[in-house]
Amino acid sequence: MRNHLALALVAALLFAQTVFALPGAKPRYVILITIDGLRAEMVDDPLMPAPFLKMMSREGLRVAKVVGVPPAATYPSHTTLVTGVTPDKHRIFYNRPFLWNKDTARISYWFADSIAAPTIWQQAHEKGMKTAALFWPVSTGCKYIDYNVPEFWSLDYSCDQMEYIKPFCTPAGILDELERNACGKLDTITYMAGSLQRDGRTAAMANYLINNYQPRLTTIHLITTDYSQHAQGTHSEQLLFDMASADHAVGTIIENLKLTNRLDSTVVIVTGDHGFCDYDETLSPNVWLVNDGLLSEKPGGEWKAAFYGGGNTAFLYLKKANDKKTLARIRKMLNSLPEDVKRCFRLVEKEELVEKGADPAAALALEPVVGVAVTNNRTGDVLQKRKGGTHGFISGQDSTTLIAYGKGIGKLKVDCVRQTDIAPWIMQMLSGGE
Repeated sequence: MRNHLALALVAALLFAQTVFALPGAKPRYVILITIDGLRAEMVDDPLMPAPFLKMMSREGLRVAKVVGVPPAATYPSHTTLVTGVTPDKHRIFYNRPFLWNKDTARISYWFADSIAAPTIWQQAHEKGMKTAALFWPVSTGCKYIDYNVPEFWSLDYSCDQMEYIKPFCTPAGILDELERNACGKLDTITYMAGSLQRDGRTAAMANYLINNYQPRLTTIHLITTDYSQHAQGTHSEQLLFDMASADHAVGTIIENLKLTNRLDSTVVIVTGDHGFCDYDETLSPNVWLVNDGLLSEKPGGEWKAAFYGGGNTAFLYLKKANDKKTLARIRKMLNSLPEDVKRCFRLVEKEELVEKGADPAAALALEPVVGVAVTNNRTGDVLQKRKGGTHGFISGQDSTTLIAYGKGIGKLKVDCVRQTDIAPWIMQMLSGGE
């Protein structure tokens, strides 16, 4: 294990010093943009409406494959992007925390004080640099972000969500200021999650902050492309619409930098939090545990073990961490499954989970094959026919990509890097900015 960590540190240093070394002066400003669910094919496919991303890829740095963290899901991945460490270190394991047989369907890791590792916002802020973030996961209440409109929402879905988050935006009144001067009134029509209007308005907000407050580090989360891929998979007409929307948002930011003469002092990085894989079947392993008397049919009852679908991997948790009897019972049950069921997943042992940086409290995990999605369902058939798109593997099937463009970035193609390498590189650039 120590050898593995040592090699990882060496690889990170080589990455920052050679692959992403800037030949000239470093940028003063860095803008990190995530397009939720960005796959390499969404940039490379000639039929995909992404002219700005294609231009940036052609003229700047392009990393074909960015290997994510376990599981490759929005909140742990975004937290890795701003910390440079895996979930076992930053402690954001999933989008929603596992709450020990309680209902987690509506609760997420919203608050920045949940992050157990230093962020690039903190490092930049402590060096006297202004920072900004727009709808970045796990950023609510972050004292190191000077201009922050976090990803946060009320559990009362009938309320005006944008009004609800205003007290959580910093500085006080910043969202009202953005509505007046940049993006117009935000409501369930103009800023609905998954709406094509959302990405463009986010870009307008970013440009206003960049022009008026000059943050040295800006992080922006564009979410629309995630929705259509979950609902319809990786090839749909709706995804074309969504990709055009995200690309236009990026292009609007690039254009603004050119018009304000800031492109010659700024690096724009576009990456994803994860990729996507299509599926036509779902796997619900908790049904086995309910049938075997190890898990209550509804959250809140008696239980000894539960699978938690954090992304597209089912992590097994034991009520008592050292319950070897229950674990052995589950292993026996898994080994006795018919071959046509076993074909749907591989068993991931705790040693592999620990090595890759997943939640060390998980006893083991089931990683499905591509084409199968896991659910947290406790009743019904274990295997069901259903189509859509999913992510959250731990073996890299749903990797993302990266493009960098701007100050000091030459034309360079790189095959593969790790998501943990990106935060150190950003701080390396900012530390020498003019």
